[in-house]
Amino acid sequence: MKTLAAANQKGGVGKSTLIVHLAYAGAEAGLRVLIVDFDIQGSVTLSFPPVSDTAGLVASSLFDEEAPTTPLEYIGEKVAIIRADENLALLERAPDVFIRRPGLNLRHYAKDFDLCLIDTPGRLGMTLNAALAASDAVVCPVAVGLFEIAGLADLWKFIKAVKTKGYNPSLRLMGMLASKVNTRSPEEREGLEELRRQFGDAILPDMLAERAAVKQAISRRRPVWVATRGAGHLLAAKEWKKACKSILVNLGSIAK
Repeated sequence: MKTLAAANQKGGVGKSTLIVHLAYAGAEAGLRVLIVDFDIQGSVTLSFPPVSDTAGLVASSLFDEEAPTTPLEYIGEKVAIIRADENLALLERAPDVFIRRPGLNLRHYAKDFDLCLIDTPGRLGMTLNAALAASDAVVCPVAVGLFEIAGLADLWKFIKAVKTKGYNPSLRLMGMLASKVNTRSPEEREGLEELRRQFGDAILPDMLAERAAVKQAISRRRPVWVATRGAGHLLAAKEWKKACKSILVNLGSIAK
């Protein structure tokens, strides 16, 4: 099982939308997918409604010292979800001993899934720390703007600390993914080019534009590349499918 976290302490940059689309892309590629929602806002949880009345394992339970005994909630033949719950908020004040627990508990499902996707909260703290400690790699969606870019140094330090403090020395920073880019804005286009000049290969080659079709697809609970209509929708479908495939290839979950 390959595990990927989407991280950025700035909210509204598209972490949840990316995790949702990666789940769709992984399932379409025939992968067995486990989705973990560590964001108490529960956007990913909302994107996948229950298919039965039986509640499954919730995200805060992954921080228990004992291995979880509650069954997973399957939302498809090969797709399961561990939903966000209100107890996640209490864990932000937990001691550092809790950081490794989710990773240890997720190992119990390693034989049952090919891909684990973790959505994280828009803040630096325990749940983000735990998500990074449990992951093989992290991708960072980033909006192109002064305030959004200013926080990247803090995020980099946080990710580096997870490695250097021994919580996950092998964690790989896959890179930053430019997200919600207003392609009609000369300032944002120039901002993206400046990002590429400053950070080089740390900026992933794909770019996700701000498009209404993406919001519409999420509200309809389906990937943006399904039931496309119009030129803008087709562009969005192409961008998202390409970006998701590139990330899954980079992670080693699917072949090129």
